[in-house]
Amino acid sequence: MPSPQRRALEVALLRTEPADAPPEAHAIRLALLNALRELARLEPVVVAVDDLQWLDASSVESLTFAADRVEAAPVAFLLARRPGTPTALERTLDGRTETVAVGPLSLGAIRRLLSERLGLNLPRQHLRRIADTTLGNPLFALEIGRSLVERGVPPTADEIAVPEVVEDLLGTRVARLPRGQRRLLLAVALSGDLRLSQLAEIGDELAVDDAVGAGLLVVEGDRVRPSHPLLAAAARSRARAREQRAMHLVLARALGDSELHALHLALAADGPDPELAATLAVAAAGAGARGAAQDAVVLAGHALRVTTPDDPERSDRVLQLARYIEVSGDLKRLSAFVAGELDSLPPGRARAQALVLLSEGGAIEHNDESLDYLQLALDESAEDPLLHASIAAELASNWAAIGVERIREAEARAEEAVLAARTAGAAELERFALTSLSWARCLRGCPIDDICRRFVEVSDAVFYLAGSPERIAAERLVWRGEVERARTTLARLRDVADERGEPVSYALIRLHRCELELRAGGWDAAEALLDEWADTSDDELLGWPMYERCRAFLAVGRGDPNGARHWIALTLERSRAMGARWEELEARRAAGIVALLDGDPEAAVEHLRTVWEHTVREQVDEVGAFPAATDLVEALTELGALDEAAAVTDRLRRLAEPQEHPWASASARRCAASIALLAPPYDDRAAAELEAVADDYARVGLDFDRARSLLSLGRAQRRMRKWGAARQSLEHAVSSFDALGSPGWAERTRSELERVGARRPQATGELTPAERRVAKLAADGLANKEIAQALHVTVNTIEAHLSHVYAKLGVRSRARLAPFL
Repeated sequence: MPSPQRRALEVALLRTEPADAPPEAHAIRLALLNALRELARLEPVVVAVDDLQWLDASSVESLTFAADRVEAAPVAFLLARRPGTPTALERTLDGRTETVAVGPLSLGAIRRLLSERLGLNLPRQHLRRIADTTLGNPLFALEIGRSLVERGVPPTADEIAVPEVVEDLLGTRVARLPRGQRRLLLAVALSGDLRLSQLAEIGDELAVDDAVGAGLLVVEGDRVRPSHPLLAAAARSRARAREQRAMHLVLARALGDSELHALHLALAADGPDPELAATLAVAAAGAGARGAAQDAVVLAGHALRVTTPDDPERSDRVLQLARYIEVSGDLKRLSAFVAGELDSLPPGRARAQALVLLSEGGAIEHNDESLDYLQLALDESAEDPLLHASIAAELASNWAAIGVERIREAEARAEEAVLAARTAGAAELERFALTSLSWARCLRGCPIDDICRRFVEVSDAVFYLAGSPERIAAERLVWRGEVERARTTLARLRDVADERGEPVSYALIRLHRCELELRAGGWDAAEALLDEWADTSDDELLGWPMYERCRAFLAVGRGDPNGARHWIALTLERSRAMGARWEELEARRAAGIVALLDGDPEAAVEHLRTVWEHTVREQVDEVGAFPAATDLVEALTELGALDEAAAVTDRLRRLAEPQEHPWASASARRCAASIALLAPPYDDRAAAELEAVADDYARVGLDFDRARSLLSLGRAQRRMRKWGAARQSLEHAVSSFDALGSPGWAERTRSELERVGARRPQATGELTPAERRVAKLAADGLANKEIAQALHVTVNTIEAHLSHVYAKLGVRSRARLAPFL
């Protein structure tokens, strides 16, 4: 297994000491998955879980993760549980499982059970009474049998006393136990993990033997457990609070594990205890270091409970508990807890840290609330230079990466934070500030190679990819249209994130890969990434409506305006509700392209001008981050607003040249040529330039931009009555859109082609990819309307495709298509 995963699993299983940074839950889950895969290479593996309903949440999550991804490996799951709501593991396995409902014991089976276990042989009418009242439940039948052994068998079956529920029966049994046996059962019930030698310290060996013989306890190797969880529950419910506290104190002395020792001491305490609070705080830190976030929350919670109100450590313990709650992922609880404790914290550092935690909590509905908390935290931290710098970097990152605003100010704040961290030798803060600075620099159109180098210099050998400038540098390649470099870089980062088990990093890098394919016209690749995304819960990791935004652009690329409008509406709704300006701007850009596809340049200008003006106002000089310029120029020229189109083109060119920006440089030439082709006489040089731009797009892998450029060229040539040139350009555009899998765009281009009197295809036998898809479905017997629905295009498009197919193949009906396919 990869060493990060193996170490995460070893730390989680207490087989090795934790490092400074605790293993992420995802790393542990990934390690379990790969452990199962490796074992399955040798022989089939069965994962068996008894009493699934009592399995802890972390184990359920890990097993669910593995079950969902184990794929074709010979790994089977054998699960047993009480009736009730299915767990996440069962829902994941749904459709691949065979469910066997365990029915009631028969009368004969109850007779054998009581005879073999208790030596009790009853008349048939007594057995019938037990079977009827217990509904054949073996545990219930055994408990009634034990009561009959103790009290004697009554002369008639009607005299057998049966409580309403089995828990009452077990409680009655526990209450009648000898004190020694009841004490041992309570010890095991409260500890959950006792060794036989430890139990012998609590009670004498004879009592232990009696408890085992009475069916209260079960010994497995050197471990002892209750014979049934309901017995343990009955023991706890029957014990008074004082008795339980006393037993926790006994258990604390018997257990050697430092965390369990501290936990039982806490459970034994009923009031403040400064020494115990310090012990619990240390134990919580140990649990956090091995990645046991829930254990850390419990221990830190007890540490705070036994801390006196005037203890100088109380503020630190409030913040310690808050951070463990944050790591556990319970953001709503985090918000509620920190908000309730905020007034108890002294002004300054402690309150500033709490405000930062509130800015990240689950009660936040809109990003403006986060900004308000961060600004308050910045004010509170004025006397603490490092904390102040950290909050300033957080604020700068929010402005740039979420709000897309105040870019110059964000850059200045981040630079100040980097300097403060470097001066103080605070490596962790410097790394965070460098990442914040990367966002501002990239959005200003500046390279960040120097920042990436410095980040590596001040980082450990393994750093968190999601929070590194390297990820942002990879996204910058996407913005610049450096397709192959971006693809190679993102594939490498994806593999690293997967190996390390960093879920947020993996989800973000998958987002950037999807963005890349959506820029390049790789619709199938983008769709595969989105389908993988939809099959996971990764949307919760990212929070913002990034998935919806990518689905919108996929529909745009396919030329499916109805689908695009659906996803655009969802993106806008969520982004406005959350204050996610980045997603809102991208949704408006997608809406502008859809309007162009629909032939509505006024609506296109409205959407695209909003995006363009925002980036100009906020000094986003990286024009590839929100690449609205070419579409805006196209819409403006449609409306005859040539001065504004020229101004957009001029800014695009001025920014592209010093940045040596591949996409922006080609796009500035595209815009200029498109404007020049509008006014008569026909400009041959502009037409040649636009054709050259299309070739340049193709060379760097931006095939969708190439096809769009050819469409623009063909339309301009048609308007200038250059029929032959227009036909050639539009036919190339159709072929390009068909090859990309963009039927909606191909349909629009064909409508342009029809206006220049396109030649009827000759019987060449060579079908385009789109024609082949249509022909295959037609040969399979689908009607034109069904084919149109399957391919998300109009019936007219299908009819046009089939007309071309018949002409190329020299056939007259769909019945003759099959032999050619």
